[in-house]
Amino acid sequence: MSTTVTVSNLVKIGELSKSSGLSIKTIRYYEDLGLIHAIKRTKGGFRLFERKTTLMRLHFIKKAQNLGMSLEEIGELLKVRDRIFDSVSGAQSR
Repeated sequence: MSTTVTVSNLVKIGELSKSSGLSIKTIRYYEDLGLIHAIKRTKGGFRLFERKTTLMRLHFIKKAQNLGMSLEEIGELLKVRDRIFDSVSGAQSR
């Protein structure tokens, strides 16, 4: 089962900041580290993120940090999670 990303599911970084309680600077830093990913950019260069997926990842990052994990450790966990999700998604679309 694949998730369809529509324009209504996409949000700019400012809206992510308001919804997550994180600063825009922090969200940009997480993107630079590869913890979250912008789906695309507007013609004006604004980052667009998939709302639900990105907010879930930001929530996970905050919870993991509260447990004492470093951003590097969190990044490794997210990579494993993404590989598992990608392999399951690929198997379901065949």
